[in-house]
Amino acid sequence: MKRKIISAAVLVCAMGLAATAACSDNNTDDYLSEIATTETTEEITTTVTTTEATTETTTAAKKEYPELVNTYSGTYVATQGLTALDFFVFGTDEDGVIQALFSFHEDPANRGVPTGSYLMQGTVTDEDDDDDIIEVKFTGSEWEKHPDTYHILDFTGTFDLKKGTLTSDDYEIDLKKSAGADLSILLNSYDGTYLPDKGDNRMKFTIETADVHGELQAIFEFEPEEGKKASFISVGQATNIAPDGRITASFTGSEWMEKSDDQKFIDFEGIFTSDGRNFNETDGHHINLYIA
Repeated sequence: MKRKIISAAVLVCAMGLAATAACSDNNTDDYLSEIATTETTEEITTTVTTTEATTETTTAAKKEYPELVNTYSGTYVATQGLTALDFFVFGTDEDGVIQALFSFHEDPANRGVPTGSYLMQGTVTDEDDDDDIIEVKFTGSEWEKHPDTYHILDFTGTFDLKKGTLTSDDYEIDLKKSAGADLSILLNSYDGTYLPDKGDNRMKFTIETADVHGELQAIFEFEPEEGKKASFISVGQATNIAPDGRITASFTGSEWMEKSDDQKFIDFEGIFTSDGRNFNETDGHHINLYIA
């Protein structure tokens, strides 16, 4: 396209149109040659720069940090005072961004702090030469449990892989690796019972997926004593990983697979044991699950 424009300019000059004077003032042939050379050089420079930047970005994006995946427990200090914190690094997503969960609750030294949790995304900002020290900037992305008046805290933390710690001068965060809670241990088929409006009913709960954002997907199958058998897809989210490895998760009905007109989704929250073999619900449905 650029060559066509230049050729058109030369033709205009040759035909003696209004642009003739401008062309002759700039020594047309040399001037056009300089433009072509300059434009070509700029194009090459731009292309090289863009390619190098893209390559660097792609390489960084693909880097993963499996050594960070764990639960870190301890305390931090904010407006409400000393607060207990369980910080779980799930892993890295397809873009190389570290996914984590910030879960806080009362510390024995400061009673009355509510329980809350939110998802965070982390970007590595610095690494030590021997890779034992990794600095990550974490930014809050979404609340999972949001107590009134509380807000998300962003921070830059330092992982010490030898010591198994995560610390930050921001909010006096002081955490130590406490449990290797791996959500894949929840990928099971559970049998159990639940208590709906009437009767004590059998159910089957199969967790099929667990991703790096702490999201879970399961199939909830149940058959009431008084009613028809039904099933639906249940979407879950890990909301806390305790120092001893117990996993708290909430589940919400998403899509019916089989139902009758009067049936409703069963939403609930509860705690899995650290080995993932048992689950006890805490919302009033009296759901108790176990691996057969």
